[in-house]
Amino acid sequence: MKTSSPAPVRVLLVWCPQWSIRAVREQAAPGAALLLIAKGMVVACSPAAAAAGVTTGLRVREAQLRCPDAAVLPHDPAVESREFEPVLRAIEEVVPGVHTIRPGLAAVRAGGARRFYGSEHLAAQAILHGVQDRLGGDLRVAVADGLFAAEQAAYTTTAESPLVLVHPGASRRFLAQLPVSTLEREVDSTRMPGLLRRMGIRRLSELADLRRAEVHARFGPDGLRAHQLASGEDAPVLDVRSAPKDLTVRIDLEDHVTQVDQVTDLCIAGVDRFVQHLIEQALLCHEIRVILDLESGATDTRVWRHPWHFSAADVLDRVRWQLQDLASDDEPLTHAITGVSVVPESVDPALHHATGLWGDRPDEHVVQALTGLQKTLGRGGVLTCAVRGGRLLDERRVLRPWGDALPTPRERRLEQPWPGNLPGPPPATVFTRARPVSVLTEIDQPVTVSPRGEVSGAPAWLRLPEDRPDTRRITAWAGPWPVQQRWWQATGRGPLDRFQLLDEREQAWLVLSEAGHWWAEARYD
Repeated sequence: MKTSSPAPVRVLLVWCPQWSIRAVREQAAPGAALLLIAKGMVVACSPAAAAAGVTTGLRVREAQLRCPDAAVLPHDPAVESREFEPVLRAIEEVVPGVHTIRPGLAAVRAGGARRFYGSEHLAAQAILHGVQDRLGGDLRVAVADGLFAAEQAAYTTTAESPLVLVHPGASRRFLAQLPVSTLEREVDSTRMPGLLRRMGIRRLSELADLRRAEVHARFGPDGLRAHQLASGEDAPVLDVRSAPKDLTVRIDLEDHVTQVDQVTDLCIAGVDRFVQHLIEQALLCHEIRVILDLESGATDTRVWRHPWHFSAADVLDRVRWQLQDLASDDEPLTHAITGVSVVPESVDPALHHATGLWGDRPDEHVVQALTGLQKTLGRGGVLTCAVRGGRLLDERRVLRPWGDALPTPRERRLEQPWPGNLPGPPPATVFTRARPVSVLTEIDQPVTVSPRGEVSGAPAWLRLPEDRPDTRRITAWAGPWPVQQRWWQATGRGPLDRFQLLDEREQAWLVLSEAGHWWAEARYD
């Protein structure tokens, strides 16, 4: 008994070309060549850079050789997602229920839009004109059977012809001449397109002509998926959702203000409105972006992170601190402030952060006391200590202002393996700065360590700065343990070796040896 395939889903797809570049265009000069880099490779480039011969996949050095004047920025998917949200909201104003494929690419079901606007062509035109009128920029729209065919159809559009419609049932014919490399993003096995080419299958029509059962038996689930796509039988599951509401708050200052306290006071109502919007949406925000518009036309932007979530007072504190960094010694601001924007960078449902039985943050009295001190002493006046990853003890300790989360998500993570780190119970006292000491042999010769880890002599005497000229007898010692640092990184340190020493006063020390010089890193109390 022959079973019929499910009817293909008509998809209306919206594509914003060069979205990775457009999302960060404001960070570079207008018209300048721009490169986005990830793991040392070019992942996107502007038209100016492409005209100079830069292509994706090049190493940074080769790309800069071809286009020396190009600005180089790190690729940040979070920025692309954030900048794409206004596009999603604009699409949803025309057709509700947006499915985000990735930043720069979104889709909606064409069936409901066709019934509302009268035809798929009219629905596509409504989205095309509606989004362009609101946001501007290059925009392309395609309609086809399935997500895969619609995406490939969108790539055939041009700025002069930004709309293409593949009629129902014509997707297989449209896809026939496309190379099998178009499947690379769609199947889990990245080796499959190359294997197909080595077998002499170069176009999707050649793959679709094969028997599906045989392709499935040879390539497994990836082969079955590829054959369905090549046959125009894509049945996507669109994860329809409402576009996120814009929670950004903008405070325009009619009178250009140069006093920090005045700007902060004028922001109180707007910040209260910002927090109230979060409460109404049952959201908590633990990362914000504060944008200060200067009278000169420039902007000062900074991202602030919170270990718990922002309250109105916390947001105002960040605005004040950012303003204080623009001023000097309580003097008026160099440039008057014309506007302040508070943008939620990262929000979570409040349900995910429900307070446990015993709470998840310090006592409220502690928070109030430390926050009060910080307002008096300044942002850097109250510091808290945390432990991060690292090999040396001074690297593992990080001090940050009270109420701030770790500086960046790329902070050295404690759970990572750190070959060469200190095992066992850590010392109780870690010196802020390593103290120079002398470690001598029995005949008062400095102890040295060869590149192979061989000690020139047994450590017998320890001389500390406070003991000079006296020395302490070393009664026991252990080591050396090499500290395995990456020599090609500019850390300012060469090869290090660790020793543990016990002196005649029953005090234990953790010391470091580097090229014949010794330092006391910590003491075991």
